[in-house]
Amino acid sequence: MSRPEHGEEGSTEALIQMALAGDEDDERAWEAIWALRRRGTREVLDAAIQLLGDSSAKARGRGADVLGQLGAGRPVFSAERGDALLDLLRREKEPKVLLSAGVALGHLVEPRALTELIGLASHPSAEARCGAVHGLAVLDAPEAVEALIQLSTDEDRDVRDWATFGLGSLREESDTPRLRDALAARLGDVDPEIASEALVGLATRQDPRAVEPVRAALSGHSVTVYALEAAAALGDPDFYPLLLAIRDEGGPADSYFLRVLNDVIARFE
Repeated sequence: MSRPEHGEEGSTEALIQMALAGDEDDERAWEAIWALRRRGTREVLDAAIQLLGDSSAKARGRGADVLGQLGAGRPVFSAERGDALLDLLRREKEPKVLLSAGVALGHLVEPRALTELIGLASHPSAEARCGAVHGLAVLDAPEAVEALIQLSTDEDRDVRDWATFGLGSLREESDTPRLRDALAARLGDVDPEIASEALVGLATRQDPRAVEPVRAALSGHSVTVYALEAAAALGDPDFYPLLLAIRDEGGPADSYFLRVLNDVIARFE
């Protein structure tokens, strides 16, 4: 079987077989999945839906992986994809497949999955809960926010991370005392990335509990883009000299960090 060039060659069946080969992170398998997504035809839709009924958990998961972004950004067969993924979510038992289904529903932004995703949020498997958080993070419903608040305290690092990101950045229009308290609780998270995401979320909502942590982050030895974004969101003029000191220090930094830093400084000038 020849390898498809940039995902444009090979039959649908050949690409399906390539997607089923290797382990979960196999590079060639994901090339095939992306080729199928870009193709976005009825033939690919039918083939992916057929995979959802396969006896192999891997095949069911790959089917969900294809369906979630079928069309590669173009809205193709949305209702049929939603129907198929909802059916999978309701009958599936394998955590890895539930993860793929939840992620796929998140890409699809399927409000009909709200009840099932809330139920999935209490699944004993962290993989399944991670699927739930992906699906819930994009849904505009108070129940989804409440489930994300609960998931932001999850024992699993990835679940907490995505829930905090969902509350802090994906739901900027949501601003309640309970949501802010959930973000504030994550400021002390043992994972620095989760704490930073919570900080940006609080700063975006102009919560005063973000001021001192931002000041400390800007004064630290290793300043992150998160700290810069939080400083920009708060707009406290006391941050300006700290930002200038970071620039003038001239330490090692990548081009993206420097671009963000200069953009934030410009906002204060």
